Amino acid sequence: MIDTKLLKPTHLLYKAIGEPTIPEATSISKAIRCPLCGVLSDNMVDWQIGAKFTNLNIFAEKANIKYLCSACFFSLKNIRNLHKLYILTWKKGFTVLQFDDQPNKKVNIGHKKTVTRYFLKDFLLNPPIHDPWILMLQSKINPQHSLIQAKVNYGPCDMFWVSDGPETYAIPSEGLEDLLYALEEIKKSDSLYPYLFSSKRPPKNHKEIELWEKVEPNIINHKHRHYLPFLYDRIIPPKNYMLEA
Repeated sequence: MIDTKLLKPTHLLYKAIGEPTIPEATSISKAIRCPLCGVLSDNMVDWQIGAKFTNLNIFAEKANIKYLCSACFFSLKNIRNLHKLYILTWKKGFTVLQFDDQPNKKVNIGHKKTVTRYFLKDFLLNPPIHDPWILMLQSKINPQHSLIQAKVNYGPCDMFWVSDGPETYAIPSEGLEDLLYALEEIKKSDSLYPYLFSSKRPPKNHKEIELWEKVEPNIINHKHRHYLPFLYDRIIPPKNYMLEA
């Protein structure tokens, strides 16, 4: 069994990078609950909400917030360093993903791994089972408190969570491989995209009707689901990347 604190995103990060010393932290005689993560801790950091702080609703206790546990303090202090595409696990740590067709990224915490655009698809088809994990994509220009709003995945399950900035998507495991294959084929096609999110089917004389009929059975159970546009836009590689491969 893992420590249940690792199912809290800020504690997973703090543990994964080796629990760095927080000079501002103070030991207290009686453990109290952190107003952000709700975990009992006897090690707290004085903290006040700044004038520019957003997302006050993420705090469990909104009134008189005067302290945070070390894990939450570290996470809030590193918002900009966390505003990247990354995988966070307990055993492999904080891994920033660098696509092989993008400019080089600077990494201040954790380590960097260069991957192809197919990496995200492959990861979702074979996610860790015995290691708590978070997959975080960032779609906003300005840094968000995204890690705090993420959900930690652990163990085998019928669905898992993937975060796109502050948004979190529940992705079903069953049928996912066939769905991702179908989405790839549609993205590589010339004119099937409008039918992916529509209740209409292509007409019988459509130039790509054979391809549609091939992939439609893999899509039909996922039509109009909240995660479908996310998978198409963020997980499936760009069309040019796939055609050039």
